[in-house]
Amino acid sequence: MNHSYYEQPQKSSPLGIRILYQTLPGGFNPLHWHETLEFLYPLNGDVELLMDGAQYHLPKKNLTVIESRQAHSMLVSGERAMNICIHVSKEKLKSYLPDIELYQIHCVPDEIRDEQFSAYLEICQMMTRLTKLYLLETPEVSLESEGIILQALAHLLRHFGIREQGEAPDSNQLLTDRIHQILSWAEEHYSDPISLSDVADQLSISREYFCRLFRQSMGITFQEYLTGLRLNHAYQDLLYTTTPISEVMEKNGFTNQKRFNASFKNLYGCTPSEVRKREIK
Repeated sequence: MNHSYYEQPQKSSPLGIRILYQTLPGGFNPLHWHETLEFLYPLNGDVELLMDGAQYHLPKKNLTVIESRQAHSMLVSGERAMNICIHVSKEKLKSYLPDIELYQIHCVPDEIRDEQFSAYLEICQMMTRLTKLYLLETPEVSLESEGIILQALAHLLRHFGIREQGEAPDSNQLLTDRIHQILSWAEEHYSDPISLSDVADQLSISREYFCRLFRQSMGITFQEYLTGLRLNHAYQDLLYTTTPISEVMEKNGFTNQKRFNASFKNLYGCTPSEVRKREIK
């Protein structure tokens, strides 16, 4: 059962902009990445972002930018968290900035410098205006919302953008397609016994090459990714079902109780039984 849901999803506009007013369930949201640039603006809740091997706290009403193809995961404390999630296609914006692929935006609340703070505050105020527009539900809202996002992007590029030297990197679409294929396959088969050879066979490549390919793209091993995915589903089952913990463990692909408990506590800071007791109360 998938307990995540979105409010008022919109398709990408002709400018490659997609706005989601999103509610995330409590628990761990597994490692993933997008081809698009992502703006994340929490409206409430307590969210931890794991990105590039570092953990960041996301305070409410503070913007965080996640670069395209930057692997990340989130840990939501409590039952749920609401946020504005905006995806912007760099490819679509090349008509304005032909070399936009050379820019990397680094904007995380924990690392805002003093000289950036004024610009950062202005960008966050733009995100607040988006929230107010959402409540209006008038025909011109989409047009005005995209104008605000483009203005925010211009500020981000000016104050938080780092331009690389040289030619724009090759997007390597084949690599992207292969990783997407594996992530989709893992979501369908995470509860089954899975070996690295099984996954490599899906791509018709060697086990060793697959291991290098996945770690290069995602920053972690496939086994680490699979464990996180399984734990996420187990956590949701503990929250929303009365299935016995031993059955939750087996249902989600774990065969060793001790290892399951240790992995669960390492990620969530508590044991499966503590989650279940907390929910019963």
